Amino acid sequence: MRAVAGISVLAAASVGLLATGAAGATDPSAQFDNLKPIKAPNPCKNDPGITDTEIKVGTIIPTSGPFATTYAPTLEGLKARVAKANETGELGDRKITLVNVDDAGDAARNVTAAQQLVESDKVFTVVTESPAGDASGQYLHDQKIPVVGWQLGLPVYGTYTNYFGMQNANTKNIQTEFTSRNADVIKALGGKKLAIIGYSTANSAVFTEQVASAANKTKGLKTVYLNHDIPIGTTDFGAVADQIKQSGADSAYITLDFAGNSGLSSALKQAGVKLKPTVYPGGYSPQVLGIPAYDDKYFGIEFKPYEETPSWPGLDDFKKYMAQTSPSTALGQFAGVGWITGETMIKGLQAAGVACPTRKAFINNLRLVKGYTADGWFPPLNFTDVYNRPFFCAYYLQVVNKQFVPQFGGKQFCGKKEIVNNKILKSLPTTTVAPPTTTAAPA
Repeated sequence: MRAVAGISVLAAASVGLLATGAAGATDPSAQFDNLKPIKAPNPCKNDPGITDTEIKVGTIIPTSGPFATTYAPTLEGLKARVAKANETGELGDRKITLVNVDDAGDAARNVTAAQQLVESDKVFTVVTESPAGDASGQYLHDQKIPVVGWQLGLPVYGTYTNYFGMQNANTKNIQTEFTSRNADVIKALGGKKLAIIGYSTANSAVFTEQVASAANKTKGLKTVYLNHDIPIGTTDFGAVADQIKQSGADSAYITLDFAGNSGLSSALKQAGVKLKPTVYPGGYSPQVLGIPAYDDKYFGIEFKPYEETPSWPGLDDFKKYMAQTSPSTALGQFAGVGWITGETMIKGLQAAGVACPTRKAFINNLRLVKGYTADGWFPPLNFTDVYNRPFFCAYYLQVVNKQFVPQFGGKQFCGKKEIVNNKILKSLPTTTVAPPTTTAAPA
């Protein structure tokens, strides 16, 4: 087995939705027990970024560098959700204006991007969809800026209460607190000897080590190959494919980007390596359907896949406004993430009070929202309950005859165990959760 030492504090882009159960001995949500709603000030005094006609929202999304192609659709999804809000008057007389600063997925640039948005552009709130999103966490917390984003396995979402994942949060101690879901799904799909492959980034290292640790604690499953030192931009995967073949692996968890996943899958096929299952914790996109190397492969996703029936209001609006604002953007996972993040950001503005939203009320009142589904995208959740907790559940799809086919009866698949300090904390009563209703969440 091949492994790389030295895992940093950044975390992996582990996908999935939270079910039930606390992370650690103390309930993280207890700190919110005495939280009370904050009313809008009267008379209204606008915070920075708010005028009588505008709400200025800053975004930090890579639009250059190695992450640009992957993350660009999140900005398009966000723009579509903002278009709906502005067209339908969801925020009264005020319309949202987006100001994006490109951090290229780089930690230093992530900090300067946040500083520019707050100090120069004077935005009211920040939406972040960057793998480097942890870097500006302390600064945005100190500035008391509401932040909504894609949690991406980043511990910042379990560290600062001004941070809201688009639906779930994350654990502060991401390296030692996680669920067994990724190992459980491999076993459920028939895997016994697991190969785990990731990039040479800190978050990839943490994620792949988590999967390996969970696998080695799962009866009937064993990690036989672990490699998280592949440089981003690698195009030749022949040696890695040969190593996987020699390991005797019969299944794989591959955590690369679209180009890397495609390259490694093709190399494995050329080397005659048959792995079933092969699971990707993301990358759900129509782009993969025409590529033979993805036949029979599985994808995990945080929210209900577009193939689920019947449809739901949020999906119908997503398709409608994406067709209007960004018709050339593929309706894949990243565009959906952008839309849902925008939905959550708008929910925060509404919770703060449309008449006079303040940053303090946004952070306080959004935390109090219960039964949130983002208009049908996932099972109801409470923002107090998900804070500083791991993701237990995800939806899975398989590519069959160039189509995505939902697995496990279209229900979420949930981890059986919660792991704290690499010890099995407790077992959960079930591995599946019933599909959510399609009604909008109450304010």
